Amino acid sequence: MNGPNDLDDITGHDPKRSQTLRQLLDQLTRSKNPLLREMATAVQDGELTLRQAATSDTYGAELTAPFQTFWNAYEKMTPEEREALTAST
Repeated sequence: MNGPNDLDDITGHDPKRSQTLRQLLDQLTRSKNPLLREMATAVQDGELTLRQAATSDTYGAELTAPFQTFWNAYEKMTPEEREALTAST
């Protein structure tokens, strides 16, 4: 499988976004949630793409809830706040 290419496709091949997504996956490998740890490790190891994980019955719900919370907050941010968030990663 091509996990890294999947991540690049998801981020539109933007190096900053790709790096941030990889850092987030790395953080998830240390999550208290065993399903998220398993999923992140599988994506990093190329055994699963992030798209497959997000649409799977096993991992989809675990990913959707926190992402929706983040996305709701992100959409309310000003462009300056979004830039600051990106710069802090």
